[in-house]
Amino acid sequence: MSVTTTRNFTVREAINGNNVGQIADAMAQIKAGNSLSKIKVTFAALTSAAAQDITTAAAKTAGGTPLGISLATGENFPPIGAIETLRVTAGAAAAGSRAVTDAGGTASATLALLSDDGKTITFEAAVTAFVLTYYPAPSGGADQAFAQAAP
Repeated sequence: MSVTTTRNFTVREAINGNNVGQIADAMAQIKAGNSLSKIKVTFAALTSAAAQDITTAAAKTAGGTPLGISLATGENFPPIGAIETLRVTAGAAAAGSRAVTDAGGTASATLALLSDDGKTITFEAAVTAFVLTYYPAPSGGADQAFAQAAP
């Protein structure tokens, strides 16, 4: 008895392919409009913590009105794909700019950590306010199964 395995056709393949009819659906599935938006948000009056999840309702409230994206009612900030700038403005952590590394690094007065899922920034000490400019990650990632069948 042989076993047949099937492979999911991915969003990335749909976008890279030559079937124009699938591109719009693939782009909508990963919320490409969000990923192409540069967001600048000033988080203020956060609960004091070293690890700050920007995708929560509390973060949206603390973030006020962002530049570069309009969020629908009930929609929180999307996870981070790439950070352009990050600056601590208040809290126990030293105020100032931060470079960013992956979650396996060590946070310091010059370095913050970004979780693998793009949701949490960890500083060397608690912060209550920071300014972030970033590009969101594609929703669900580009290698997720595409809702339509392969061409």
